[in-house]
Amino acid sequence: MKPLLALYRSPGRGHMRGERGATAVEFALVAPLFFLLVLGIIEFGWYFFVEHTIQYATREGTRLALVGTQLEDNEGNLMTREDSIVRTIQENAAFAVDPDDLMISIYPVGAGYEDPEDWETEVDAGSGGDYMRVRTRYTFTFITPLIGAFFPEGGRVIRASTLFRNELF
Repeated sequence: MKPLLALYRSPGRGHMRGERGATAVEFALVAPLFFLLVLGIIEFGWYFFVEHTIQYATREGTRLALVGTQLEDNEGNLMTREDSIVRTIQENAAFAVDPDDLMISIYPVGAGYEDPEDWETEVDAGSGGDYMRVRTRYTFTFITPLIGAFFPEGGRVIRASTLFRNELF
């Protein structure tokens, strides 16, 4: 039988044989997975923030569009409805993305709500009573190459779309 003092070891002294460096090895195995998880949370959090911001900006541009409002430029001149819609979307999305990187299309839709063939290049806010669609597209690029490798070209296209009917203005 061992005396009671022989069973007690101080925490900083007397490691068992083979335990030296085990903590460093365990950390080396777990740290990359931990950092990948943390970076993934940050990256996807930012992705969803950008997606939500673009959806919000598109809705705000649509609200301006459906009542026929026109904004003034920096010199006080009245802008076209199309330019007013684009500017509203860009201003509301500017917190999360570079406004110049947004691709914005405004166009009337057909009777079955189908898109015209050249909708990607069209910017026409229509007139009172027309059914219109506003589409905003943005290519999001992941910062972390390891996460970006899971997506074609290291990024993903974020799309927001609204359908509305112009008020009779």
